[in-house]
Amino acid sequence: MPSPAHLQSSPAPSSSATAAWLAIGRRMTDAGSRIAAAIDLDRPRQGITLAGHGQSSANSLLGLDLRSECLLTDHWLRGDDVTAVYESADARHLRTTAMWRLHPSDGATRAWELIASAQTSLLQSDSVLAVVSEIDATDLLWGTCDTNGVHWHTDPSPDATCVLLRRGKAAGSDSTSVLVAAHPGDARQLTIRRDGTRIVVECWLFSTVLEKGVLLRSRVLAAVGPAADATGWAGDLAAKFAASPPMLTT
Repeated sequence: MPSPAHLQSSPAPSSSATAAWLAIGRRMTDAGSRIAAAIDLDRPRQGITLAGHGQSSANSLLGLDLRSECLLTDHWLRGDDVTAVYESADARHLRTTAMWRLHPSDGATRAWELIASAQTSLLQSDSVLAVVSEIDATDLLWGTCDTNGVHWHTDPSPDATCVLLRRGKAAGSDSTSVLVAAHPGDARQLTIRRDGTRIVVECWLFSTVLEKGVLLRSRVLAAVGPAADATGWAGDLAAKFAASPPMLTT
């Protein structure tokens, strides 16, 4: 965990030309993105909200669902990272740190990671939480990874580690696609459900019982890019993400 000197809020907007995020109170805006992307730290389940592109409502990526009401106890902004600490309001006494981080990508795409960690003050606690993305989408592909890369298919698979969704009409110039990918080295369950016109992607983390003194970590990737050749850029991003070392737990 960061030292106390690092546990500082960012009270004012950054004026640096190289700043990745701009902060106004508890609202963080991705200053370097062509996509209107922002994080409201008081609403962790919304994660990164995406507006515009002809959508009837805002889409959201990498929201943190603690399965209960929660209290924001601290937050800070440093470079490419927006970090917030939440305490669950239920009997689990779960302390969760969410770090939304810009992920390297090319100029045609924008990518972010949510790095989540969980601790408890109890001898044992239920630590299960979900990383949730909600997208107005017309098409859906499931992706499985192996040493040859990502293979896309239309049928659900228990081995899938990523999904690819298309926003907007196929022929529209503003059509975009969204990738959501879990790391295959982390314990997780990827589920998809429909809520009207929206597709809800839930990545369930930390399926084991959490003991006092143990810190669990995991991460999920999301990216937005052009609908054209989406399986290409999304497959490259997901394959590189899958090949990176898994997060360490302590």
